[in-house]
Amino acid sequence: MSTTSFRLDDDLEEKLDVTATKLQRTKGWIINHALRQYIAREERKVRMLEETEEAISDIEACRVVSGEEVMEWLETWGTAAEGKAPTV
Repeated sequence: MSTTSFRLDDDLEEKLDVTATKLQRTKGWIINHALRQYIAREERKVRMLEETEEAISDIEACRVVSGEEVMEWLETWGTAAEGKAPTV
């Protein structure tokens, strides 16, 4: 495990101390936990943007399935006649 130093605003340091005491966790644990959540959120944003750009490209290239086809397929869910998902 590596060590990184950084500056905290005074009010944030105070809140971190209070939270660490309340949770009976170290400040390092809280910081690691918060950074993991932040990084995971940012990675999700990047994936969502990539997927959106890919979807726009599919639409522009007419690689789409109609809503009617999707609804017909959904109506078969849970029945003996359940079909496969429509494809392009």
